[in-house]
Amino acid sequence: MQLDPLVKPRSVAIVGATDRAGPGRSVVESLGAIGFSGAIYPVNPKYQTVLNHVCYPSLTDLPEAPDVMVFSIRKPLLPEQVRLAVKRGARAAVIYDAGFAELGEEGARQQAEIAGLCREAGMAVCGPNCMGILNPTARVTTYKQTLMDTNGLAGNVGFISQSGSVCIAILSDLRRYGISLSVSAGNEAVTRTVDYIEYLIDDPATKVIATFTETVREPERYVAALDRAAAVGKPVVVLKVGRTERTQRAITSHTGGLAGESRVFSEMLRAHRAIEVTDLDEMTEVLAVCQGERWPRSRGISVITGSGGLAEMILDNATAAGLDLPPLSSAERAEAERVIGRITGDGNPFDAWGNGDYAVNLPHAMSVVDRSDRIGAVVYCADTSNEGHVGHPGRVLENVKMLADAAKASHKSYYLMSSRPGVMNAQQAK
Repeated sequence: MQLDPLVKPRSVAIVGATDRAGPGRSVVESLGAIGFSGAIYPVNPKYQTVLNHVCYPSLTDLPEAPDVMVFSIRKPLLPEQVRLAVKRGARAAVIYDAGFAELGEEGARQQAEIAGLCREAGMAVCGPNCMGILNPTARVTTYKQTLMDTNGLAGNVGFISQSGSVCIAILSDLRRYGISLSVSAGNEAVTRTVDYIEYLIDDPATKVIATFTETVREPERYVAALDRAAAVGKPVVVLKVGRTERTQRAITSHTGGLAGESRVFSEMLRAHRAIEVTDLDEMTEVLAVCQGERWPRSRGISVITGSGGLAEMILDNATAAGLDLPPLSSAERAEAERVIGRITGDGNPFDAWGNGDYAVNLPHAMSVVDRSDRIGAVVYCADTSNEGHVGHPGRVLENVKMLADAAKASHKSYYLMSSRPGVMNAQQAK
């Protein structure tokens, strides 16, 4: 099944387009905001124009068969409109409305009827019960929320979610990465998470793939896709819900899926080199780390701080997570203390406060651990924020510059880590 008409269409028809507030207006507005250069066809017998576009009374009146049909109409009208879309030769569809497989047997029957029509016609379908697709790199959108600001949207993360609200959450904070494609897949009546993963593996704009997953409907294809993504060097980051019996029941009533056994799924992800995360904070941090120009070549990590307390907290958390923090060797410790002064603990995490001259101590600490053949990545952990009530306001940026300078001179991976997730100085990105 071809996904291009769904993911990067050259023409978009909006059934239920309107001048009133709602998805039927938002899509038309957003296509203009994102700079879509293709044809836009509002469809609604109540209007002659919608936002200065000619509005057509019916799908049969369109001047051409559109790549994608966006159905911003209620469920009772859908079967007839889908038949018209198939007859008109539309190549793909987005169905927003809910009330299908997630509601039980009758809803599942209605969803299967629509899915059968689309499959027979070879139409890729996003939904039903979804929010649509946003493709900043191709400058096209069928996402049902209005795009207010397109600056900073485009990036290298392909995101697929079976929850619309999780798409909203991810798109609400794009300070450290952008989106190559965002898919709110909904009930996945025709086109499923694995289809989008396979598409993104071959997409040159995508460097990393992330999913919010309730259920995997084609396990063998899914596993094969994970293997192929790993083979081409594209990490797949997965947030899988359904770890409790109550959550599994909730999934059935949300998208009509079956959650599966959480422990088995986690083992499968590990075996096929995917990265599992447990919440959106963790997913955000992993996606930010994936923006690095270089991947670590070994598992050893050296964490540098200016605080004994932070060093102790990091060591507790790293040990619990099974991370490899090799202590300084006796020779490395001697070289570090020659310049910095006394170092607490075993030197990893590395409290580089020492004699208090951070402008000297921090670069020297980085140079010591950079030369270690046991270290694949260097992490500097500090307190970062846009502004504070105490302390030197430029200190964070000075230290970040030292980190950036060390990274430029090294073949290893360097990372900046805040002592608290979600807190960052906006200037440090510059």
